[in-house]
Amino acid sequence: MSEENKRKKIAFIFINEIHHLYHFISVAKELSEANDVYILTYRSTNPFLYKVIENYNAKKIIVKELPTYFFRSFTDKLKARKIPRRGFWIKKNKDYILKNFDAVVFTDYYHQYLKKSRRENSPKLLKFPHGMPGRAYSYNKDQLDFDFQLLIGKYQYQQFKKLGLLGEHPVIIGYPKLDCIKHKTPFSYFKNNNKTVLYNPHFDPNYSSWYKFGINILNFFYNQEEYNLIFAPHINLFQGSKNKNIIPQHLYEAENIYIDLGSEAGVDMTYTRSADIYLGDVSSQVFEFILNPRPCVFFNAHNFNYHKNPNFRFWRCGPVISDFDENHFNEVLKKGRQHFKEFKKIQEEINYVNIHTEENSSASERASKAISAYLNKNLEIKNLE
Repeated sequence: MSEENKRKKIAFIFINEIHHLYHFISVAKELSEANDVYILTYRSTNPFLYKVIENYNAKKIIVKELPTYFFRSFTDKLKARKIPRRGFWIKKNKDYILKNFDAVVFTDYYHQYLKKSRRENSPKLLKFPHGMPGRAYSYNKDQLDFDFQLLIGKYQYQQFKKLGLLGEHPVIIGYPKLDCIKHKTPFSYFKNNNKTVLYNPHFDPNYSSWYKFGINILNFFYNQEEYNLIFAPHINLFQGSKNKNIIPQHLYEAENIYIDLGSEAGVDMTYTRSADIYLGDVSSQVFEFILNPRPCVFFNAHNFNYHKNPNFRFWRCGPVISDFDENHFNEVLKKGRQHFKEFKKIQEEINYVNIHTEENSSASERASKAISAYLNKNLEIKNLE
């Protein structure tokens, strides 16, 4: 076997909430056909990981559960943490990772311990996005720490170039998550034919509409008969939070309201495919919703001066309101539907630049080939111990 074609040892780091998984699992599967691919995760990991691996017949992927420090594990249990603190977990396991892998893939920015400790730029650090570029979080200067960047589309590439965030090896491959969910079909949660609204507030109090208007919004839908509502906020909004108790029981029992505070359906595009109208604030999940262009309404709950600001680009997809008044909100919902043609063209233009596509190949296939080509040229093969 030539040096170029030797199997590589590639680690995908998964110490995140479940919404990260669909962004890399299909690529890991593709790579596992010709490489030794590991998912390095924490002990007592969410069974969702194993379920997804089984569902996608990714049997060649090896899952390795690694511990955090004993004392940190003890305090994590006391604080009911489902996921160990990432920095401590990586610090505990960095010697094993550095010694045994040719490349390490991150969907976040907890890579610093490896970068600081590695020698001769080995292993290679690869960066995956875990969603389409939205607000400023998408444009982190730490992008430049990575040896290889996988980008979703033309817009992300152009923005990275404009902001000086392109490393030496960026490659546009598309949106691998779509390969994972392409066989899923829309599902109806209600027994009527009313239009269904998806309310998807962000978790960050500095941007989210939930903290100011959330309960009022839920009660609005409870007190009317024209719409159904799926309330599926960003998975971090209620993660380990006692705030779940502030949602009154009558809202859970309403026939026209479906509440999901953090299941897998909230991350696999089930709701974005099933709803007719999107209601949100700053979540980039709206870019998944408009893949099939439909009406959107947004809350600018903190009165941002958002015009011409690329960090609020998603607000081009529909009308934006800054306060909650039931009558006004009802009118905006109606106008959002009646005047959707004004926004449909914008949504289609955004889709075109957001996601790169090619005939006869998937994003996961292109990502796998790009990673393999890069590693063939830029590393020495390690022996896994």
